[in-house]
Amino acid sequence: MRTTMLVLMLLAADAPEASQLEVPQSIQEFLTHGKWDSTPRGFRIVTLSNIAEGCAAQGKAVPARLPEARVCLSQVYGRALKTVPAASIDQVPDAMWLAHFNLILDATDQLGPCANEKLHRAIAGKLAVLSLADPHGIAPSYASLPDRWPADQSVVLASLKQFDAAHTANLTDAPLERFEKAIHQSIDVHELPPSEMSAHRATSKLPRGCANSFLSRYLAQVDAPLSSEIWKIYRRDWLVTLGPVTGFREWPPGIERGSDVDSGPIVAGIGTAASALAMAAARAQGDEALALHLEASAALAMQLAPAGQVKSQLLADAIRFQAHWQPRLVE
Repeated sequence: MRTTMLVLMLLAADAPEASQLEVPQSIQEFLTHGKWDSTPRGFRIVTLSNIAEGCAAQGKAVPARLPEARVCLSQVYGRALKTVPAASIDQVPDAMWLAHFNLILDATDQLGPCANEKLHRAIAGKLAVLSLADPHGIAPSYASLPDRWPADQSVVLASLKQFDAAHTANLTDAPLERFEKAIHQSIDVHELPPSEMSAHRATSKLPRGCANSFLSRYLAQVDAPLSSEIWKIYRRDWLVTLGPVTGFREWPPGIERGSDVDSGPIVAGIGTAASALAMAAARAQGDEALALHLEASAALAMQLAPAGQVKSQLLADAIRFQAHWQPRLVE
């Protein structure tokens, strides 16, 4: 009898641990209290979509955690509604916000009923229209800017692909066809797509690490061969190892430029954003060994960073959290 009781006690102690969702403390506190750190407003929806995708992937990978994963998605959806950059969602003109919000709705589809099917259909339809209105097939990330970023469009396409799968629609094919044509026509001596297609900026024609990491991850969901082609060249020419640190360059080999809001800090040519976003890209591409090296390097960088230097801890944690649960997409 005492042995039976002991076994039951041990099983009871183990059960919550096995079913408990693994979420960084910073993210759990944020979802509970809703207090943002210094994450720029424009990147808050990106933070939330990464959290949503991480929770959905974990819920699918570990069925015992499915109930908690659904709670996580409900919390993320609620927080996302507080980031709407307009008087109402139907008035949002920016594909950047719409695409990442669409990914959050996509995540709810993966674990149960859509959080808001009517809204989901409206947003997906709008993203498709915005994409096809552009000659390059790239929806405007920000309606007030002329820039057309292929990396951001890969997010749009990934969100449409997931919507199509969950709602028996076909919104992805036409925008994808136009986007693929523009990408193939734009690849030049760097063998990779330019970071920006309107040639609006001095660096538009240059590929960028943060952009290639984004493309390698999100495009894998809609065009695995093209994403694999980009990844192989990117990995071959842009990957840098300095002692215990492994990371990706932000600018093409032989070109040294400063950092900006997209790149994050650049140290010895290695871009913070390029390397962080490459963790999920590596796993999507089936490069688990590199993903582990990048994770270890990111952890080391966080340990060595001077106090107060890492201001957007929540965004960084969300990116690492999603990357940890990123499923393989390319065989």
